[in-house]
Amino acid sequence: MSVASIVLTASAERHAGRHQLTTTLLLLRLPVSCATGDLVSLETGNAGRHDFSIIRRRWIVAANTTELEITLDHPAGR
Repeated sequence: MSVASIVLTASAERHAGRHQLTTTLLLLRLPVSCATGDLVSLETGNAGRHDFSIIRRRWIVAANTTELEITLDHPAGR
């Protein structure tokens, strides 16, 4: 299964930093079938659930490689 790389908006980055979620989010292995508007809920035990939304899908094509980049935003649904 192919996976996409993750990019965070500035607000998602701030939220992730406050809750020590940055590394976890950047290492997510979301499938390429994810769509703009999908919610990504990260459950962290005591800290509860953190909802992010997929706001952009971008294909990056360079030389002989093609990669999907998915941008997550927080708060979800804004």
